[in-house]
Amino acid sequence: MNVPLKWLNDFVDPDVSVKDLAHRLTMAGLEVEKIEEIGNDWDHVYVGKVLGVSPHPDADRLVLADVEAGKHHLTVVTGAPNIAAGQTVALALAGANLIDGHSDSGQKKVLKPTKMRGVMSEGMVCSEKELGLSDEHEGIMVLDDNAPIGLPLQEYLGDSVLEFEITPNLAHNFSMHGVAREVSALYDIPITVPTGADLATLPAGNQNLVVIENTDLCPRYAATVCEGIEVGPSPAWLARRLQNAGVRPINNVVDVTNYVMLETGQPLHAFDRDMLEGGRIVVRTARAGEMIETLDHIERKLDPDRLVIADASKPVGLAGVMGGVSSEVTDTTTEVLLEGANFNMKSVRHTSRALKLRTDASARYERGVDPNLVAEGMARAIALLLLICPNARVTAFADVYPEPLQPTTLTMRTSRFEQVLGISIPMTEIIDVLGRLGFDAETNADSSQLNVTVPTWRKDVSIPDDIVEEVARVVGYDTLPSTLPWGQTAPVKRDPVYQLRRHVRDAAAAAGGFEAVTYVTDSETDVDAFRGRERGSAGLIVDVPVERMLRIINPMQSGRNLLRVSLIPSLLEPLGANLKHTSAARLFECARLYVPNGPDELPAEVEAIGFVIAGERESLSVYGRGGELDFFDIKGMIEHVLQRAGIPDLTFEPAIDPALHPGRTASVSSGGTKLGILGELLPDVASAFGIDDVRVAVAEISLTAVLASLPSGRRDVPVQRYLPVRQDFAIIVDEATPAGDVERTLLDAGRPLASSADLFDIFRGEQIGEGKKSLAYRVTFIAPDRTLTDDDLVKFRKRIEKNLKQQVGGALRV
Repeated sequence: MNVPLKWLNDFVDPDVSVKDLAHRLTMAGLEVEKIEEIGNDWDHVYVGKVLGVSPHPDADRLVLADVEAGKHHLTVVTGAPNIAAGQTVALALAGANLIDGHSDSGQKKVLKPTKMRGVMSEGMVCSEKELGLSDEHEGIMVLDDNAPIGLPLQEYLGDSVLEFEITPNLAHNFSMHGVAREVSALYDIPITVPTGADLATLPAGNQNLVVIENTDLCPRYAATVCEGIEVGPSPAWLARRLQNAGVRPINNVVDVTNYVMLETGQPLHAFDRDMLEGGRIVVRTARAGEMIETLDHIERKLDPDRLVIADASKPVGLAGVMGGVSSEVTDTTTEVLLEGANFNMKSVRHTSRALKLRTDASARYERGVDPNLVAEGMARAIALLLLICPNARVTAFADVYPEPLQPTTLTMRTSRFEQVLGISIPMTEIIDVLGRLGFDAETNADSSQLNVTVPTWRKDVSIPDDIVEEVARVVGYDTLPSTLPWGQTAPVKRDPVYQLRRHVRDAAAAAGGFEAVTYVTDSETDVDAFRGRERGSAGLIVDVPVERMLRIINPMQSGRNLLRVSLIPSLLEPLGANLKHTSAARLFECARLYVPNGPDELPAEVEAIGFVIAGERESLSVYGRGGELDFFDIKGMIEHVLQRAGIPDLTFEPAIDPALHPGRTASVSSGGTKLGILGELLPDVASAFGIDDVRVAVAEISLTAVLASLPSGRRDVPVQRYLPVRQDFAIIVDEATPAGDVERTLLDAGRPLASSADLFDIFRGEQIGEGKKSLAYRVTFIAPDRTLTDDDLVKFRKRIEKNLKQQVGGALRV
């Protein structure tokens, strides 16, 4: 919105520079985006009087104008068709820097005395284009007769224009009056509001002059009928103010409606009453199939929910947006019906956006216009029309306002101001500031509460803190004391679940896995293929029957309607797809399992990580052997991941699961807490997922259980100064002896120097006897104070041999 300073000064004059005014308004929340200076470059241009006009002696289309501007008296040669003696004009002297009126580029030229057809022209009588006021160049610009002769034109017509960005919450400032109200409050100076007609004295129209069929969309509609209108150009002062505000003058009637809208914020519209069938207004929604040609000469089809202004038979305007061509004010109009109304902001917004039609009126209605503003706008418009058209008279006035909007009252604690702002403001000053802003405020008997009456035009004020903000911005945000923030910073507390999830992801990737992200839902087909309804639980580490799995009513993917209780079915599908293109695949996923609780309760979410591997083992693996990936490979991955996560002691024990191969299935635990299960998938289960003729090893670990098993406190990791020594042991034990028991015996016997024992081979054959197996371990020894020697290892070997015989019935193989 553009606000010319001279227009603003009609309301209030703060007597400060335009830059200071712009800064103060901006600091109060009404941002000034730009200041445009009109007339700053009008040097050597004055208000002049045409004393006489005579023909050019040697040119039919040129005339000689005798022009006086104070002490300047000169002859000007011009071809302006509208120049005449007695006119007040803009006279440019030699040296003036003016726009070339014959150029479309806006190029400027310095005026010099020029001989034209034998006659010296000492200056120029200017058009609006040459002064940069508009593109009008058909004739000279004629000023008001009361313009002071000899005054520099910059002092007479020059102006400063403030350009505001009016946000939706500042609808009450979308006018000259609104901005003036802010200036009055900020500088504590009185405001003068231009007078309007007395609506109470106007002749009442008949009851059918205005009919509102939908008061929800149109709470108020006022209409004034004026006869004796003479449509023509607007007075120069009015047209000039519109131009400075960025609005193109059209004719005196339309210009009055635009002028009042800019001045008061109330949009108006003028109809040619002779073009209204029945001479009356009906506010209603559009009927099916109705059309209207709007003032932009576009014919538009109307939906039934569009609010329209209609006469007795047809729409003549889009409510709050634009009028129609059929009732447009033209040069032949003699009787107008002036509309001042209030429309529902949502209705106007929907119409404007649906029809892609944006106007100054719709911009204001969309932000919300006070219904009580209709009277002010109508009174001002009637006064201006009667001033501009002396022969006009008001013959009828109607104002339909079924439910007048009343001011609201807010009650708040007076201590709230200091609580929010951090400073103490005297209550007398608070009440004074609120009064300047148009609020009525008073305290109760003990001054503990403040009762504030909010005017109807302040829809943005609805809670006590809005009142605090109003006081703060008028007092000045820049007056609030600056203090450094104080207090104790809350210590950073990292989410242990997030940290664990990050560690196990990194560890799984380091162990050769590739992370997959799959859907959190499974299909019934996949669940049945993995577990089968006859196999009981649908989960590996959670016990949830298939029939109790949670079902999504409206799944994003058709068929995937079960919230998963195991990650393995989701991983088997991409595993099979990968094996079609590569010899091996190792996938893992870190996600949640959803365990149902009671009816109408949210499920328990279990953090878990799942692994699936299959295919050829790399020939250059850490174990130095090829072959298929199997149980021991996934066991190694689990050991690596859990040890990296911080689980100190792991125990693997034989386990049974309906989907896993007997004898190749184990549970993993720590400190008596079961963490998960691992094993090789049954061939028929793997085949159901399109994986044939290859071993598939799977594992699923509960990270929730892992988190509970982590030792408390920070663990110190010692840095070893001496190199470790590794020695291999082949141990013959009974077939039924668990490898985990053998490993524990090895480590117990080798303590405190044995740090790890890795199983790297299993042998069965007639060389060691029936019912026996040979387990080959690589044991790592390290001492904190020296490098171990062969003699040290011989001592440990004897101790290990003794413990193996006593505890697991094993013997070292030689």
